[in-house]
Amino acid sequence: MSRAGVITAIDTALSSVSSPTFTAVYVGEPLAIAGTPTAAFWLTSHTDDFETLGDVSTIALFTIRCFWRMQTSQDVRETIEDEMWDAIVGIKTALRADSALGGNATDSRPGDAATGYIELSGVAFRQVTIPFAVDIYGEYPIAP
Repeated sequence: MSRAGVITAIDTALSSVSSPTFTAVYVGEPLAIAGTPTAAFWLTSHTDDFETLGDVSTIALFTIRCFWRMQTSQDVRETIEDEMWDAIVGIKTALRADSALGGNATDSRPGDAATGYIELSGVAFRQVTIPFAVDIYGEYPIAP
């Protein structure tokens, strides 16, 4: 199991979503978005789950966020709403297809999706946020 492997597996899963097709998938919280729809993910928290005599098992929580540039056209906004729903289902499906993230985690699970609006660099975006928990049993040893 490896932390780098977890990140690569999440990136691969998000990149495999075909409806909508993301213009980019970023590792790390973006400060600006060039094209949309775009997906990004980043580590939100890392907590110890439980401890044995030899190691500590952890839960890494990631934030997955997708962005759509806001539009004045009502028809375009309706299309964006459809794409947001598709993105939620597509992301959860891709992540659940390999809950062990290519053998780099013990288990993982996407949480409940939330939608909203966000402004980045003075530009308004419609956004979807999905928390994603990754369990890694025995992530690091306890030295005697």
